[in-house]
Amino acid sequence: MKLSALFFLLIISLDVSAFTMGDAINLAGRQRMLSQRIAQTYILRGIQPEAERHEKIFSRSIQEFKQNHEKLSNFQDAEKIKGQLIKVQKEWEAFEQITRQPVSKESATELFERSNTLLSSAHTYVIKLQQLAQHNSAELINIAGRQRMLSQRIAKNYAAKLWEVSPDSSQNGLQQDLTEYSNRLNQLLDSPLNTPEITHNLRKAQDHLNYANRGFEGEMKISEKRQIQVITGTTDLMLRTMNVITKQYAELLDSRELLLN
Repeated sequence: MKLSALFFLLIISLDVSAFTMGDAINLAGRQRMLSQRIAQTYILRGIQPEAERHEKIFSRSIQEFKQNHEKLSNFQDAEKIKGQLIKVQKEWEAFEQITRQPVSKESATELFERSNTLLSSAHTYVIKLQQLAQHNSAELINIAGRQRMLSQRIAKNYAAKLWEVSPDSSQNGLQQDLTEYSNRLNQLLDSPLNTPEITHNLRKAQDHLNYANRGFEGEMKISEKRQIQVITGTTDLMLRTMNVITKQYAELLDSRELLLN
């Protein structure tokens, strides 16, 4: 029994020591994305209450946000910016309280707005981590991670527009996010730090964006139900591709840190 407990503690200590600055920036950036993904699926549950997929993603995303926050709270290398993480926690508590309410246009509107303040607080924490890292690849992790968030904020604004939740904000936000995603993608493509594998994946993300734009511009003559599947499916592809790219940039930062040690 004692040996089992010792082994368990050893595994925990190894897991903590393996958590790097690159991992932290990647994970903190993922929190930005989850704030938008949760709001998106909450609204989609109102549009398509019969769709189990929205409920599963919604519940899974809430659980992941909590787990990620716990890992970040235990990251000793970022102890000096712990105050910002506490602010994220407070925003999350207010946000999560709304997610427990039955879905309605009123609660969806409230969550839509609150998702933006949670995003802002989480983004500030990512910037502070980036400043701690003091390397150009840290900025690339931040930008690529923000692309993940934009993919889900695009889908959130699309769903909000469709259900007439904050119609002005969702319409303007959708156009702004599509423009920013495209501009940031070009910025990443221009980085001299890119490996051939990163460039290949960035091109894939560009193809996904072009396909999504066809749906937003009304080129696809399909039903509303099918359009929701196309838009959410394509933005999820954008998310997954940018997730791979973000990890690749994190590996660049961690390899640089290993050389310095």
